[in-house]
Amino acid sequence: MNSLLIKQIKAAFSCENNEEGELWLDDILNKTALLDNHDASRLTTGLSALLASIDNTYRQHGLEAEDETTSGGYARKSSTDRPTLEQGQTWPQELAAITDNLVQSVNALLTAQARPEIDNDIASLASLSTLVLDLITEQQHKENDMLIQRRAMDQHSIVITLDLNGTILSANDKCCQLSEFTRDELIGNNADMLNVKNVPLSTRLGILQSLFKGEIWHGELQSITKSGTPWFVFCTIVPNINDQGRVENLVVLCTDISNQKRLEKRLETGRQFYQSITNSIGEGVYAVDAKGKTQFLNPEASRLLGWELEDLQSHRFHNAVHYQKEDGTLLSRDDCAVNHAIRVGKTYSSDEDFFTDKRGRIFPISIVAVPLEDIHGEPNGHVGVFRDISGRKGLERQLQHAYKEAANANKAKGDFLATMSHEIRTPMNAIIGLTHLAIESDNQAQQQNYMSKVKGSATSLLTLINGILDFSKVEAQQIELHRADFNLADMMNKLAQVFQHKARQKHLQLLFDMRLDTDVTCKGDSDKIYQVLVNLLGNAIKFTRHGFVKLVVSQQGEALSFCVSDTGIGIDEDNKEKLFNAFVQADASISREYGGTGLGLAISKRLVELMHGELEFTSELGKGTHFCFTLPGMVHEKAKEIGRGKANETISINASQAAPMRELNHPLLCVNTSQDMDEANNILAHTLSRLSIPCHFINGNADTFPASRHDVIVLLPAKPAAWQKFVNHIKLGEYENLNLMCIVTPVDTEEAKRRLQSVKLNMLNIIELPFTDVHILRALFPTSGSTLATHADGLESKLWRKRRLAGKHALLVDDDSISLEIAQQILLDAGLKVTTATSGEQALALGKSNNFDVVLLDCILPKKSGFTVAEELNNLNGWHCPIIALSADSSSENIQKGASVGMCAHLLKPASAAEILHVIDINIHTSANLSNMHDSDDPYLTSIAEFYSNYGNAELLAQLINIMIENDSKHDAINSLLDDAKKIGADTLVAALEGLPSSLENKSNYAHKISNISFALDATLRLIAHTLSLPNEYDEKEVEETLSISDLSAVITSLESYDAEAVSLLSALYNKHASSASAHALNHARQLVSVYDYGRALEELLRLRDTLLNG
Repeated sequence: MNSLLIKQIKAAFSCENNEEGELWLDDILNKTALLDNHDASRLTTGLSALLASIDNTYRQHGLEAEDETTSGGYARKSSTDRPTLEQGQTWPQELAAITDNLVQSVNALLTAQARPEIDNDIASLASLSTLVLDLITEQQHKENDMLIQRRAMDQHSIVITLDLNGTILSANDKCCQLSEFTRDELIGNNADMLNVKNVPLSTRLGILQSLFKGEIWHGELQSITKSGTPWFVFCTIVPNINDQGRVENLVVLCTDISNQKRLEKRLETGRQFYQSITNSIGEGVYAVDAKGKTQFLNPEASRLLGWELEDLQSHRFHNAVHYQKEDGTLLSRDDCAVNHAIRVGKTYSSDEDFFTDKRGRIFPISIVAVPLEDIHGEPNGHVGVFRDISGRKGLERQLQHAYKEAANANKAKGDFLATMSHEIRTPMNAIIGLTHLAIESDNQAQQQNYMSKVKGSATSLLTLINGILDFSKVEAQQIELHRADFNLADMMNKLAQVFQHKARQKHLQLLFDMRLDTDVTCKGDSDKIYQVLVNLLGNAIKFTRHGFVKLVVSQQGEALSFCVSDTGIGIDEDNKEKLFNAFVQADASISREYGGTGLGLAISKRLVELMHGELEFTSELGKGTHFCFTLPGMVHEKAKEIGRGKANETISINASQAAPMRELNHPLLCVNTSQDMDEANNILAHTLSRLSIPCHFINGNADTFPASRHDVIVLLPAKPAAWQKFVNHIKLGEYENLNLMCIVTPVDTEEAKRRLQSVKLNMLNIIELPFTDVHILRALFPTSGSTLATHADGLESKLWRKRRLAGKHALLVDDDSISLEIAQQILLDAGLKVTTATSGEQALALGKSNNFDVVLLDCILPKKSGFTVAEELNNLNGWHCPIIALSADSSSENIQKGASVGMCAHLLKPASAAEILHVIDINIHTSANLSNMHDSDDPYLTSIAEFYSNYGNAELLAQLINIMIENDSKHDAINSLLDDAKKIGADTLVAALEGLPSSLENKSNYAHKISNISFALDATLRLIAHTLSLPNEYDEKEVEETLSISDLSAVITSLESYDAEAVSLLSALYNKHASSASAHALNHARQLVSVYDYGRALEELLRLRDTLLNG
């Protein structure tokens, strides 16, 4: 090597002399060449080439090292030894290229060690040489460290090198020691000789695929030594990847875990032993560490909690299981009594804790928790033993509930006695006191007033007794259901008649929202449904001070839903649970303020359940209550289509709605004049929409009336101011271009007409709330010259009944003098002649010696019962007089017994006057002679004569019965009979026909229904015959004239002078004209006088007189 280059190396690397520098350089190059590193290899190659190039350049330029005195430290050779000019010009470029190559190699090494690279511009051979020396030194240190680590690994771990075929390339001493094979036995042989047992072939293939992808594999291997001893290692296999990214061989590193496995086996044996103990315990066992993490669950604990240990280990036991109280409120870990006890090292025991299983079920537990301690005696978790005590707690609750029920029953008994004492003693006190006052008084008006109040108290007492009896029947399960077809519209009309006046007295709106066609045929026990609705509506009106009470009826498939809502006082949360308890009201103060016994809802709930429904309610204190029940299997057939609803289109109305076909000449307009009528307005909108009658709705106070001609419905509240405003609008001509058809209002028709008397409105209909389809259709499509009978003037009305019964002779038999006197006066007031008897013997004697038209016979008589008397009378030759039973026993056995001895009807005491007279009327008449019938121009008499002519022959009756027997209850003949019966007001026949089932599902009941229809038709024909046979001289108009001229003026004069005699005069006047058109006004005045409001009564009668005088 050139002497100058050697000198420079000596100086750069601080060598003592040239020989040491040259030896050092050779040593570095040789060591670097041995390094298994790509960058080191590049460095060695580049450095060797650089030094050779530098050496060659120095020689070409004749540069040699001189002694120390030579300038520049070197001397040139002679000219003969120097290179030519051309050669000298190329060596600097070569030197620069070599330097760049060296810089790149050094930077590559620095980058591999994550160290900053050097800059080409500042790199010199000296600095590069120093840096290369440092890198080589560091590499030597790393190799020394790796050698130490390898020696340590050989002492601890097995190291094996395999080729890709599994051939062992190398094995360290530890491998030979543990496997008991020599190195010569291992190297060159396949690794299968190591007898790995726990890795199947399929798994091995998967491992090899992963290794060939360059992935490292970890796992446990079980092998057998050369002598057959099992040994276990934890193995890591590392693929050795070359520069091309391919796996060249595999390095296997294994750690001997044989001792650990033997210890684990012993521990597992012990664990299984203790596990078998905990598994056999019938209680849940769990263990948690100091952090509350679950460490153990026995099978019973897993079963009770629904958790497996693997799922629960990632949760704190408290947070997953013990985080809720009984009521579902959260229980924090800091507030947990178990944790408090464990923290202070105490055992915890309780029967009042609750666990929550995985599904969220909270259940009570009995638990014992024992703390676990570490080596220092500090709490380090705990073990808990628990069991589900739901059964025991349930039994305790049952015992507590039974005790509470007994206490409540005892309290209810006391409350019941107190309530009954009040409810019974109050009307009884009124009856006794008022009757005493009436007896002592000589003033007829006062007597009339006292007796009117006595009647009210007696009615209240009867209602109470009936409620108790009904409840007793329900509790004794003696209620029988009678499923039959019925008409929903008829039931709504009955409810309206019962509650319309009560709602009006409290200034409430009573609303019926029918969400199905009212002519739909329903099937069920209409009496029970009616009774439930009476209770619900009665309560709603009782507990509502202002607003409305609404009944909503809707169809849900074959079921009917009935909902009664109100805007009343509501029910607070504390009292809701006892609402359906018998003899209990929501608040004791309610019975004092509103009265009642709390029986109504209890009876209603049980009746609904008997009909396979459920009575439910929601309520908010101060805002109202909503009761609802749904009865399945109620709808017998689909509702009929009522109309299409387009303007100027024919609307088809069926006979049950009593409205003939007619065209709508103008679009329909609905005017709502007050927010008080919003609810009624909504119901009207629903009704018209369901009937397919289009209508435009406007606000009468804000919207502008249309300019075109419209038929108009006006909604007016009860407030007089709204009516006066409406009248003023009419007078101002705001309704001039509109056709006023009807007014929907809460006030009654008479009052509405009085308020409208200052304006003349032709053909204006008043629709009183609550309205149904029939009311709307009759108002929109009025019948011209209709012969349809109404409740007031139909065949079975008071008017015709009084005429038919006049002069009939009745035998009245009762051993109770008061009952006898009451019934006698009822019959006398109806125009009958009455003979009385107080024993069975007297009744028999009178029956044999007199011709009676009817016998009213008490069933329970001294010595000889009414049944015996009836049987003996019916056995008399020529006896054809109907016998009607009077009895307080409504059992089916009693009724059947009466029928078996020839009693034709059964009246339950106390029967009302209307009930007694109705039963007499439909049973008393024998067949009439048609020749006695008088010709008449009266359209109603003509209509009933046509009915008699159409249905009054035996052949037709036989034909109808055959049709019914053939299960064709919807035959045209049946429908025609029903429609005609409705037209003439034959209520008994209508009820019987509507009760005819549509199928023979209940054959035992079907024959009874046909029998009822046969009787009802026969009774209707007899009523018609006697009605037509009545003398002509009876003229209602004459009564009206007498009323207006004499009697009415006398009462008015008495009222004007505040004469107490006016009370008796007015009562007598009302009784005389109870069936006339003036009855409503007379009754209203009579009620006002009874509360000494003479002023308003006088106004009512003055209006009536003006009406009669002005036509």
